[in-house]
Amino acid sequence: MITYRKAKPADIPTLIELRLGYMHETHEDLEQSVFDEIADKSKGYFQEHLNRDCVVYLAEEDGRAAGCVFFLLINKPASPLFITGKTGTLMNVYTLPEFRRRGVGETLVNMAIEDGKAWDLSYIELRATKCGYPLYKKLKFIEDKSIYMSMKLSFTEE
Repeated sequence: MITYRKAKPADIPTLIELRLGYMHETHEDLEQSVFDEIADKSKGYFQEHLNRDCVVYLAEEDGRAAGCVFFLLINKPASPLFITGKTGTLMNVYTLPEFRRRGVGETLVNMAIEDGKAWDLSYIELRATKCGYPLYKKLKFIEDKSIYMSMKLSFTEE
């Protein structure tokens, strides 16, 4: 039986393992040194942010991680696009291959959605993979149409 809960600080090694599992599937071409650096930086991130402005939902079966969802909470000045000033970003929505097609991802995302409503977020956003897109559509996520153009300035090599 799969159980669901919010992660605790003792879960940080598991969260890092799940993050790296997701990245190995989505970034197959990266060198091991990049994954090592991500693991190192993730530990510090979770120590500082877990259950503050980052909530992680975990699925487990017999004490073994089955999947996760990272939910970043953002506070900013209110605007017409986010009237409460509070938004959320889902990332690292990941289910281990042997647990897929059992509703794990859907249950975890729904947990985040329910918390997002309770926290009075204006919206929850995410960047969907092709694999995850049908689930998000089912859960009523819509493609973001904006008068603004998405841009970034990168301080790392692309």
